[in-house]
Amino acid sequence: MQKHIEFKISVSPFEGAKIILSAPNSKEDLVYWEHHLVGDDGKQICTFIFERYYHRTSGRATLTIILENFDGENKVRCITSGSAESIINVDFGASKNFVNWIKDVLKEYILIESEQ
Repeated sequence: MQKHIEFKISVSPFEGAKIILSAPNSKEDLVYWEHHLVGDDGKQICTFIFERYYHRTSGRATLTIILENFDGENKVRCITSGSAESIINVDFGASKNFVNWIKDVLKEYILIESEQ
């Protein structure tokens, strides 16, 4: 199973989504996104799916990003997929590069990071 990266940010999910959408290359790599306000107490969730071609793996990788604040903390989860090549499941750093892109976009808002 692929690991996912989770970190907390200092802005709401909707604010984080605006920052992501204004980032370089975000529109070119964006496959899908949605956002929802859940209930009357300000709970927000945003989901993004990005896809990017990597020459080093001769294939496409996806990055799914979920921003939510359901437990009161603004969290971002990043899940990569499809970046590995062949049976040995080596992606030559493609997934790390993809996650580092979004971490760079949100770097001034990241509070705590954990790898799951």
